[in-house]
Amino acid sequence: MDENQDRLYYENVLWEQGKAHVAGIDEAGRGPLAGPVVAAAVIFDQNQDIIQGITDSKKLTSKKRNLLYDQIHNKAKSIGIGVVESREIDRINILQATYKAMRKAVARLKPQPDFLLIDGRGLPDKIYLNKGIPQGDKKCYSIGAASIIAKVYRDRMMIEYETIFPGYDFKKHKGYGTQAHREAIIKNFPTPIHRRSFKGVKKPYKKLLKSKNNRVVGTYGEHLAALHLHKKNFTIIERNYHCGVFGELDIIAQKGNILSFVEVKTHRGHYEPDETGVDENKMNQLGKIAEAYLSENPHPEMDCRFDVIIVQLNYKKTKIEHFENAFIL
Repeated sequence: MDENQDRLYYENVLWEQGKAHVAGIDEAGRGPLAGPVVAAAVIFDQNQDIIQGITDSKKLTSKKRNLLYDQIHNKAKSIGIGVVESREIDRINILQATYKAMRKAVARLKPQPDFLLIDGRGLPDKIYLNKGIPQGDKKCYSIGAASIIAKVYRDRMMIEYETIFPGYDFKKHKGYGTQAHREAIIKNFPTPIHRRSFKGVKKPYKKLLKSKNNRVVGTYGEHLAALHLHKKNFTIIERNYHCGVFGELDIIAQKGNILSFVEVKTHRGHYEPDETGVDENKMNQLGKIAEAYLSENPHPEMDCRFDVIIVQLNYKKTKIEHFENAFIL
């Protein structure tokens, strides 16, 4: 029997019982020190042609995973993806966050599934009929497909973080606790996407909170501002663009035809901003740096503007105010 057909054993049993919509579920990102946990749910039609090579995503090369990712998207009846970010992982713990990501993935399936086949242990609640299959990504076709979708989707998220948080090499290790990554956390302190409750992050994060070094605190504020822009669908073009005696621009970001030069101001605790807090001298300085950048990187089709983001750091809750088009020169 074809290996992939043999791995349809669990789906075939359920299809024969009249459960037409069987979803395989797997997750990626339970172990890393940074980034989200991502779950994927995949439903195939009973008569769908087999996609050759589907198995545990960890056994595949990056190139093969990306090829299969596209094939699965082309042939699956439905795919749902659930993402739970690091702050929520810290709040509810990684196991509960994994369950939450799985439920979010299932909720995005259309049609809704009649039964779930889940890698490892099943969901503890009775909302969905489900079965846990140890090493299911190797044994079960639809779970294997879900493992590929979750892995590729999360890897692409972490690659995006490479430009948002330079100096951590997220593109290479995807947030996992490699020696180089652990050293980067100690040297540069954690970013907002690091899991504060995880060993290897907890102590450096506490040191960050207590640090009296304005540069360290300011860098963390810039991290928060960059993440804020990313979530608003900006692409981070540059972080800390230097221009000789004029200093640096904290962030250069693009959204559509808008090129935004962003000044970030970070404050501890409560702070009532006096508008943007940027005086005329600072405005002129930023203008000169922006001119230097544009002379090296022409963007004639772009509408350029200056934004100011004010970050108020607080242990329990951080406040971010974004002043778009904050001043005009």
